[in-house]
Amino acid sequence: MLAASYAWRFGEYYDYGWFVPPAALFLLARRWRETGPPRPVPAGRLAAAGLLLLAVVLVLRVLSHADPSWRMPVVLLGLAAAAASHAYLAAIRHWRDSARFALITILLLSALPWPSVIEQAIVRELTNGVVVTVAEIFQILGRPVEVTGHRLRLFEVTVEVADGCSGVRSFQSFLMATWFFAELYRLRPARTLVLLGCACVIAFVVNTGRTYALTAIRFDRGEAAFERAHDWAGLAAFGVSAALFFVVSGKLAEAGGRRTVRRRASAG
Repeated sequence: MLAASYAWRFGEYYDYGWFVPPAALFLLARRWRETGPPRPVPAGRLAAAGLLLLAVVLVLRVLSHADPSWRMPVVLLGLAAAAASHAYLAAIRHWRDSARFALITILLLSALPWPSVIEQAIVRELTNGVVVTVAEIFQILGRPVEVTGHRLRLFEVTVEVADGCSGVRSFQSFLMATWFFAELYRLRPARTLVLLGCACVIAFVVNTGRTYALTAIRFDRGEAAFERAHDWAGLAAFGVSAALFFVVSGKLAEAGGRRTVRRRASAG
């Protein structure tokens, strides 16, 4: 996490990462109390594994320190830490107990910066999707908006949809929130996948609505009104997305809870 803090401070899409360590510690403490007592591990085996992990960490830390913007060493550090943690849990308890911490591990890994190739591809696809969808909405409403790259054009007025307006920040934030709420509510894998799909849909739909509203303001009221509304529209979109996500996650948790109660009642 220390190596990833550079991306949280200076990365354009990763400021949500500061929330992840305390959230993961809370969930980790709750899971830890539910597992059985630890069993002893031979000191020699533990020392050998520790030395190997130390060597890997030192090499990767040197690489990340030499170029903090290079993401691969940071990603490898996170994966190495996750693998070592699960191996240690399996050694002192059992592999089944180690697997129970999987969602917490995924939550921690979600705070790592994505490889640049993957990130750029996702940003590009999201931006294209938002631009095309907004243009289709305008055309359905009878306004002949044209698409040129990432630009929306109506007569002599052109609006450019920047990468930051693609919705990738909301997309990444809600991916992280999916793992947090899935572990918090103890959702089953099927419900976790439903929540994940809903998170992606909510992020895309709300960001598309935001882009449409800002574009309409630019076409109808001019650049000054567009600039005034830009930040407020972003805050409103985030608030709406967060509220929808919270409602969906709560409904999924309620449905799972009712099913558990019914099964217990039937067994009784």
